Amino acid sequence: MDPREEFRRHFRPAVTVGAALVVSLALYLGLVEALRAALRPFRGFAPGGGGPSPRYAVFGAAAAVILAILVLRRRFDRSDGRKEGPAAGLRRLQTWAVLFLVLGEVPAVLGLGLFLVRGEASDFYKLLFASLLLTFINFPRAPAWEEWLNGGQS
Repeated sequence: MDPREEFRRHFRPAVTVGAALVVSLALYLGLVEALRAALRPFRGFAPGGGGPSPRYAVFGAAAAVILAILVLRRRFDRSDGRKEGPAAGLRRLQTWAVLFLVLGEVPAVLGLGLFLVRGEASDFYKLLFASLLLTFINFPRAPAWEEWLNGGQS
């Protein structure tokens, strides 16, 4: 198979997943804004929600996910799938890219859950921003993939 076609066969699905996750983040934002507008003032479905403990737990879990992404990225950078051939390297890139993208959405999902329970939109916005940033950082880019496949040589 043509190497460019093989590249596109692995790159396009990763980009599609990334785009779908960006759309889902926009849907979460739309849901939050719709609830705030329709149920003004929205205080959550469990007002108070057990004091500050759930908030700390959610922010702690989001921080743990961000830390996990950093640790996994370092592991990915050290792994060398290129030795197994270009097809194996592309499979590895695709798998890691989707993993990083999905993990990057976790803070927003946690923030949405926290908003639904407690009704505090500011917490959701903070975690949504973290997810958007992680998605931007981890979004598949063709030049970065090509550089990795070439062994880091520009």
